[in-house]
Amino acid sequence: MDKQAIIKEFLPKAVLIPQTNEAAAAIPVKSQESDMIPIWKFPYRIGRESRMEIDEKGHILVKERIRPGMLAGPTNDIYLIDFGNKFQISRDHLTIEEENDTFFLLDNGSRCGSAVNETRIGTDAPTDRVKLHDGDTVVLGTDKSPYRYTFLLLNEEDGQTV
Repeated sequence: MDKQAIIKEFLPKAVLIPQTNEAAAAIPVKSQESDMIPIWKFPYRIGRESRMEIDEKGHILVKERIRPGMLAGPTNDIYLIDFGNKFQISRDHLTIEEENDTFFLLDNGSRCGSAVNETRIGTDAPTDRVKLHDGDTVVLGTDKSPYRYTFLLLNEEDGQTV
């Protein structure tokens, strides 16, 4: 295996970069270097973490999702923590899909809907699926939602490795 093949194997296909402090805080597991959400495979499913407790010191504790003997695994690839009094993120909120090197965002019937840039999808919108491009803003929830991320593709463009 050559060096480029090794690099390609370890590089995520895309990342979601938080645009707000709330969006960064919603990511339950972060690397020490960044708050990005790496996307290794498609479809990629995002939902709300619903197994939280707050301990006596005010720390958020997440209960174990997979236990020995469980037949079914998680339904989402990442579970974001929604800190709002009124939830913006649904338990099974959205899916990012890839079809022939074209990307789409699909709202999975979430209560507050989603958006790509200014295009609303899902709840009370004319569509539940929209094309997704490098650099687009993805919003989970209403127009006022703080859960905003930039979709960044990490692939070969114009003969250069990004």
